[in-house]
Amino acid sequence: MHRNYFTFYHAAMELHERLAGGFVFEIHSPRKEELCICFITAKGEHLQVMAISRIPELSFYTREGMSRKNPQSASLLKSICEREVESVEMSPCDREILVRLSGEETLVLRLFGTEANIFLSSGGVVTDACRNRNTLVGQPYPESGDHSKESILGELEQLAQSPERFFGRIATSGSGAPDLAGFDRSLQRSLLERAGGTKNPEALFAAFQDMFYELLDPLVQSGESTEGKPLFSLLHTRLAGAQIHSSVLEGLNRYSSAMWSWLNTVQAQRELSGKLQQQLRRAERELQEFRPLELEKSAAGYETCGHLLMGALYMERRAPESIRVKDIFNPGGPDVEIRLKPELGLGDNAAAYFRKAAKARGGAESLRRRRAELEKRKVELEGLLGELASLSSPKAVKRFLETNAAPLRKNGIAPPKAAAPSSPFRTIRLSASATLYIGKNARNNEQLTFAFAKPNDIWLHARGSAGSHCVLRGASMQHRDEIHRAARIAAWHSAAKHSELVPVMYTLKKHVRRAKNLPPGQVKVEREEVILVKPSREME
Repeated sequence: MHRNYFTFYHAAMELHERLAGGFVFEIHSPRKEELCICFITAKGEHLQVMAISRIPELSFYTREGMSRKNPQSASLLKSICEREVESVEMSPCDREILVRLSGEETLVLRLFGTEANIFLSSGGVVTDACRNRNTLVGQPYPESGDHSKESILGELEQLAQSPERFFGRIATSGSGAPDLAGFDRSLQRSLLERAGGTKNPEALFAAFQDMFYELLDPLVQSGESTEGKPLFSLLHTRLAGAQIHSSVLEGLNRYSSAMWSWLNTVQAQRELSGKLQQQLRRAERELQEFRPLELEKSAAGYETCGHLLMGALYMERRAPESIRVKDIFNPGGPDVEIRLKPELGLGDNAAAYFRKAAKARGGAESLRRRRAELEKRKVELEGLLGELASLSSPKAVKRFLETNAAPLRKNGIAPPKAAAPSSPFRTIRLSASATLYIGKNARNNEQLTFAFAKPNDIWLHARGSAGSHCVLRGASMQHRDEIHRAARIAAWHSAAKHSELVPVMYTLKKHVRRAKNLPPGQVKVEREEVILVKPSREME
C-alpha cells in the first residue's frame, strides 16, 4: 500500500501545500539505497523528502529539519539548488511526483521500487539524473505525462460508474479478475477479500466501488501484522493496532520509521542467528569427535602391560626395544609382545605404563565432563535459536538481548547493542513520558532545533540572554508542570543563570525558524509565551 498510486497522489497534494513558494536547498544520497531532497518552505522551514530504492518495504517519506550531508558524499543535481518550487503534482499516468521549478524545469520523483530515481527534465527531455545518468540523459520525457495513456483516476472513475465497462475489463483480463491501473498487489488482494474470496463479477464490482471512493477520501492509518511487521493503509477497514493519522505524509513517516526499525531488527536477528548457528555447529562437531571409550580401552591396555611387566621382572631382556611375556590374564593364549623404552629397566617401563593408564583414564573422564558441558551448551543454543526465531518486534528483540546477555557472552557471542546511540545533546528525563534535550554550543543548538526537533516538540530559551536551545519532547502546551521544570533548567543553561528570576520563552518548534544572515544558533521565534522562573540545575 505504501507504493500505491493513491498514496503518492495524496502525498503530492500535501507536498504542494508545504513546498510551493519555497526552494530546493540540496540533493544528496545519505546512503546507497536513499536519495534525499532538502527543501526550504515558504515559511523558512527545512523539509527533507527521502526516496528509497531496492528496499521493497519502503518508498518515500519526509523528515523535518535540515539534513547534514556527509563530507564524503557528492551533491546531486546541483544546477537546481536554490531554484524556486512553483508547484508539486502527481503524474496522471504513473507513480511519479512532479516538482515544477522556476525556469520551466521539472524535478521528477520516480517511485518504481528498485528503479526509484530522481531526475530533471526540461523541454520534454531528461537533462540530468541522480542514478543511471548515462542512460537517462537525452531520453524523451513528456512534461505532462504520456498523453497516449488515459489518466489513472479518470479510467478508474469510469469503471466505478459503469458496471458494463467493469465487466468488460474482467472479460479481457483472462484471469477472472480485473486488471486495474493504479491497483498494486495489496489492493488487488484487498479487493478479492472484500468480494468474499470469489471472482463473481457483481461482488467484485461492489467491492471495487467501495474501495475506489475510500481511496479518494482515505482513512490514513498505520498498524502491524500478526508477525509484527508494520502496515500502512488508506482504506477504511481498520488495521490491527491501528494508529490514525491526519495526513498521508504523517502516516508514511510513522510507517517508514517503524519499518526501518523492523528491518534493522530482522537484520540483527539474522546476524545473531548466524552466530548462534555457528556455535551450535562447532559444539556438534566436537561432540562427534569425542572417543572416551577408546581412551578407556587404551587405559586398560596400558595397565595390563604394566602388570605383565611387573610379573616378568625375573626374565632376561633379549632385545632393548621389546619383550615377549606370557599373558597371565589369558592362560593358554598366545604370548604378548610389549614395547619398551631401551633406556629404562622393566620396573621403570612398568611404572611408565601405569602412568599412561592413569593419564588415559583421566583424559576419558575429562572427555565425559566436556561432553556433558557441550550437550548442555547445545540444548542452550537450540533454545536461544528457537526463542530468537519467534520474535517479531524491535522491543521483543531488545528484551531478548537484555535477558540473555549472560548466556550469549558465555557462548562466545557478543550481543549487538540494542539501545540507540547516545544522544549528542544533554538529556534530562522530566517524567515517564517527557524528556528535555539541551544544546551544548551554537552548532549543537542548530542541530537540536533544525535536525532533531519535531514540529510539535516544545522549544525553550532564556529570553534576552545567550544560552542553550532546549527541546521538550513528550509533553504538550497544556503540561504546565513539565514546561515549568524545563524552563527552570533552560534558565540555568543561559548567561542569566545567577539571576533571581529569568524570563524563558517557549513555543512549538514549528514556530521557530532560521533567518537569513544570522549566525548558527540564532533564530526567529513566533507565537512564544514567556514564563518567569528561578534557574535550577537538575540531575543530568
